[in-house]
Amino acid sequence: RIGCLDLLLAAYDDLRTVEGVVSEVLVPGKPGTAALESFLEDVEVHETPPDASRVSELEGVAETDAAVVLLASSHDDCLLANDRGLIAVAQSNGVECDWVTTLLLRCTSRGILGAEEAKDVLYDLVVAGMALDPRVYVRVQRALDELG
Repeated sequence: RIGCLDLLLAAYDDLRTVEGVVSEVLVPGKPGTAALESFLEDVEVHETPPDASRVSELEGVAETDAAVVLLASSHDDCLLANDRGLIAVAQSNGVECDWVTTLLLRCTSRGILGAEEAKDVLYDLVVAGMALDPRVYVRVQRALDELG
């Protein structure tokens, strides 16, 4: 929504997702669909793992969320999310997780973004609808100041 998908390419070595995520985000006529379609050309898209339905039922999450957790687990990948429930399920399955705020901190510490630029991205994400507790927002801003 805010035009910063390139940060994912800069921060992570390999990007992969499942077909369910692709079908959820590529909505014809929805703003940003063309940019997402272009971005996904650099992302390895996998079929839904066979166990996704079972894991979905056991963990009480959507099948696509279960599929993403299984994919990350099978490749020993870090899962990037901003959903507390999804992260809890992933962590309980031994998957390393990053919050979107972690991505901004990583990009700043590596010099991909300056601290002020990262704070602008954080602000833009919240304005665009990303749920973020105000206390977390302040802590992330302080951490970015320390990195800058």
